[in-house]
Amino acid sequence: MLFPHTESSRVALRPASVEDAPKAYDILFRLGYGGLPVIDEFTDSFGRGLSACFMLQRADDGEQVGVSTISDLNSAGHVRAEINVGAGQPEEIRVHASALTTNIAFAMWRTRKVYFHTVDPDAGHVGFGPEHSAMVRAEAVLRDYTFFHGRVWDINVFSVYREDWDEHGVDLLKQIV
Repeated sequence: MLFPHTESSRVALRPASVEDAPKAYDILFRLGYGGLPVIDEFTDSFGRGLSACFMLQRADDGEQVGVSTISDLNSAGHVRAEINVGAGQPEEIRVHASALTTNIAFAMWRTRKVYFHTVDPDAGHVGFGPEHSAMVRAEAVLRDYTFFHGRVWDINVFSVYREDWDEHGVDLLKQIV
C-alpha cells in the first residue's frame, strides 16, 4: 500500500487555495506557460477540473517555487500530472515534486496511469531524472500541437503505469523522503 507523502528532503507539496492563484499565475507566466488567460479568469477557475493542486515549497527556506497539479481521474483510470518549477531552482526540486505528485495520484485514487505532456522529447526530463526514466513510457507525439513563443511545438506524451510505479517509484520515494 502506498502512502501519500507530501514532503521530501527538498520540497513540500502544500494544498493550494484560491489565495495562491496570483502566485501560481506568476510562476506559470514567468515560465512562458502557453495559453494563460488573464489573471481574473485564472483566479476564478483556479483548481477546477483538478483532483489536486499544490504549491511547491522549498524545504530549506519555505519559498513557493512551483505548482503541481493532478487532473480529475477519468473512467479509464488515467490522470494528467503537471509539475511546473520556477526558473533557477535546483533540478532536485523538480525530481522530488514529480515523484511526490505521481505517488499521490497512485496512493489516493484507483489510478492506472499518470500522463505527462512536455515539449521535450526526452523521457528523462519528465521529472524523475535519468536514473529513474526507465519507468516512464513514451505514449505519443502530437505534432505541431501548441503555439507559444512565436512557434509551433510538438507535445510529447509520456506515462507511468501503476505497476511500474510499484516496482520502481517506491524505491525513488525511499531515497527522497
